[in-house]
Amino acid sequence: MNDKLPRELKLLDPTAPSSMPGTDISARLSGVEGKNIGMLDNGKPNFDILLSTLEELLLDRYPSTSVTRRRKPTVAAPAPEEIRAELLGCDSVITGLGD
Repeated sequence: MNDKLPRELKLLDPTAPSSMPGTDISARLSGVEGKNIGMLDNGKPNFDILLSTLEELLLDRYPSTSVTRRRKPTVAAPAPEEIRAELLGCDSVITGLGD
């Protein structure tokens, strides 16, 4: 055995502690008929195409459903407060990433 090797290893965890409090997952909707569904476009290429397709399918299948659709001004930052406040009034919100 090599005498130059340490006899003990110290493992470090490189992750920083989270300052965000935990949150519960919202309850699943029992259905979308008559609900207001929010759609947040993150601004990445082609995500608007996905949301347009989802909106069309949703409204064709559930005519009494309404859609509130908003687009972030930039993909690099969170949605502005006024967009988030408006989407808080929706029964559910669809968002994601697209390229």
